[in-house]
Amino acid sequence: MNVLSFNKIMYHPEHILAIKDSKSIFPVHATISLGNFCNHKCLWCTAYEYQLDNATLLDFDKIISFLEKAKQRGLKAVTYVGNGEPTAYPRFKELVTKISSMGIEQAMFTNGYLIDRFEDEILNHFTWIRISLDAGSTNTHNFMHDVDNHFDKIIENTKRLISKRKDKIPTVGVQYATHHKNLDDLYNSAKISFEIKADYFSIKPVFNRGGVGENIEKNNLTYDDITPIVDKIKSEISSDDFSVFYRPHQILSHEQEHTIFDYKLCVAGFFNVNIYEDDKIIYCGPHRVSVGKITDDLDNIEQNIVKLSSKLDLSKCPAGCRYHELNNLVENILNQEVVSKKQHTNFI
Repeated sequence: MNVLSFNKIMYHPEHILAIKDSKSIFPVHATISLGNFCNHKCLWCTAYEYQLDNATLLDFDKIISFLEKAKQRGLKAVTYVGNGEPTAYPRFKELVTKISSMGIEQAMFTNGYLIDRFEDEILNHFTWIRISLDAGSTNTHNFMHDVDNHFDKIIENTKRLISKRKDKIPTVGVQYATHHKNLDDLYNSAKISFEIKADYFSIKPVFNRGGVGENIEKNNLTYDDITPIVDKIKSEISSDDFSVFYRPHQILSHEQEHTIFDYKLCVAGFFNVNIYEDDKIIYCGPHRVSVGKITDDLDNIEQNIVKLSSKLDLSKCPAGCRYHELNNLVENILNQEVVSKKQHTNFI
């Protein structure tokens, strides 16, 4: 089982049983947007529309109070993500130190430009970080992230952080959001990531939402375009110490503009919720459907998760939702009679 696999839900059987019985339970994980300010302007950014208004920051005291209560209900980990760059949050150092003292695991998606300011905090308090690189050269990075020569500093920041780790903690990965405009840099980006001793390289397509169609043309990348390059990377660069992750279902779903998986319920909220800088707790990021605010009673939030799981219109779900795979997996687990013959579930 790899670190990006949804098979890890096997370690949370109580949540699977809660889904089966339609009972409330608090999620294991939360993604947190600390604010909508970002020092990069990635052309495809899915949070693009939320960065157009005035900069908004998540209230420090409110989120700490919420997490203290959520920890008692079963929350185990948080990941800092967009709408903006997490390390641009003014009280980032104070926040991650406090949350670490609660016993909550932490992780982060970051563009990597500012991580040199927080090396000690990342080394001491994080389980993993993932650098959104999306380029293998300065010119491509300048174009895709709409910045002025940040690439070399990001590589140096990441290399130095990796060199200071003990026992390879935190895990450091690199992500490549692939568009036909940066496809030619894919191999070199993987090579650089290997050379600086990153733990893995994750490849995914740019999906046609967010800033796509406005800041950059729609992605016309196909499975046949990207897969041969991925195969070359795996054969020439991957090793026991450097994994390459590529989920073919993502590019196939992108091509047909709808997930290739077939399932009846979205149960992502039983495992994860999304917290935004306006205090809202969102069950589903793409649908922006709220189950409450971080100041609300946790019983109500849990009950709203159960209610909403059966009401989402799955026909409107974007192809790029990361939880398609999880939903399909849970459905297979809970409907053994459907999959038993095909999967030989009783032959262990």
